[in-house]
Amino acid sequence: MNNISKTNIVKEFIFKQINEGKIKKNMRLPSCREVASKLSLNKITVNKAYNELEREHKVYSIPRGGFYLVDYENNSSSQNTEIDFATVKPDSKLIPYREFAHSINNAMEEYKSTLLDYESTIGLSSFRESLKNEFESKGVYTTSDRIIVTHGAQQAISLVFQAIFKNNKGKLLVEIPTYNIALKLASYIEVDVVGIERKEDGFDFKKIEMLFKKGDIAAFYVIPRHHNPTGYSLTENNKKKIAELCNKYNIILIEDDYLADLGYKKGSMPIHYYDITKSTVYIKSFSKTFMPGLRLGAAVLPQKLAESVVNLKYINDLNTSKLTQAALDIFIKSGMYERHVKKVKKSYEVKLRRAKEIISTLSPKNLIWHIPDNGIFIWVKLPEYIDIILLKNSLKKRGILINSTEEYFLKEECEERDSNYLRLCISSVPEEDISNITDIISEIRILMEAYDERGLVEGI
Repeated sequence: MNNISKTNIVKEFIFKQINEGKIKKNMRLPSCREVASKLSLNKITVNKAYNELEREHKVYSIPRGGFYLVDYENNSSSQNTEIDFATVKPDSKLIPYREFAHSINNAMEEYKSTLLDYESTIGLSSFRESLKNEFESKGVYTTSDRIIVTHGAQQAISLVFQAIFKNNKGKLLVEIPTYNIALKLASYIEVDVVGIERKEDGFDFKKIEMLFKKGDIAAFYVIPRHHNPTGYSLTENNKKKIAELCNKYNIILIEDDYLADLGYKKGSMPIHYYDITKSTVYIKSFSKTFMPGLRLGAAVLPQKLAESVVNLKYINDLNTSKLTQAALDIFIKSGMYERHVKKVKKSYEVKLRRAKEIISTLSPKNLIWHIPDNGIFIWVKLPEYIDIILLKNSLKKRGILINSTEEYFLKEECEERDSNYLRLCISSVPEEDISNITDIISEIRILMEAYDERGLVEGI
């Protein structure tokens, strides 16, 4: 009998106790010694099984106080059995709850005398220093006083848009398609938006320069790596060219590097690295690789925008939670964040490889797929006659969630497009459920065959 089966014996014993009502929510589990004696196992095996249950969020531990059952009945009854290819968030199994809980406890101990005080609007100084070191390791060279901590990347984008366009001066150039929330934020503050097509191999730089020459573009919002929604990543030459053109025409570049921690290829740098004037706004998020609920992001601000953005942050919400900043600061300095990112990156790469195997084997030839080696998005071009709403509804009946992509395009672009697109996000899908891509392909094939049959009938 191997160790895995022994831990499963312990877990099955605990589940049986729960089902029989012998262990109820918030009740302490039998001691390791007691279970080991009943099952003729050693205490180490029982402790290992309890730790596995904690990682699965079935139990929680109190230091030197044992293990306790969470609200097991409510959790199991409300557990989402749908396979979610729509939502952009990490797989809950990869989130280091227990390790981060220790960081929170340490932060509360370290800052207990000032925890309830107001923090600086730009963020906790020690956390900004850690961010500076993180940024430098990825090619973004700045000083800690140029960094502002925000409630996620979304707030950073909002503050920067407001600072640039507060007097309705100039237009915003965006990639098409692009992050839907950025488009909504621009619309909300009534910014004129112009689009430039983002292709797998980058941009038409002649068109970009032509737009810049007109003199009415104030800023260019770009997601250079792991682009949302396409998953495309720019080459180094593309990034250099963008930096050169923005400097030449005095355009503020807003670089949304929300998945910077996943990297891209060896030697891949942010656009900020190539900006010799350092007038680029660089934005980072912790939501997509760590804990979305923390709502922590950061921006590196050029001097000409710093004062306006900080003032807007102060007016909006004064500051960002000191406790979450302090806890993440401790988590980063301990090396646990780096280890976590490596684990997440490896998991995403495994999922994408599996997806590529399935798609290359089963996909109809007239579908065009982009499946990167790393990142979180798969992008597929569908024939224009495929009804995305019908596809969504059919897949939902199978317990699979997908999103349509109209909101990633400008309205006029949607009207002019001759194709449908589908974005599949693999980040929150467990590795064992990636195979459900076969169901997505199956439903697409059904719609294609139905269209072909309809065409034959109409042609008779």
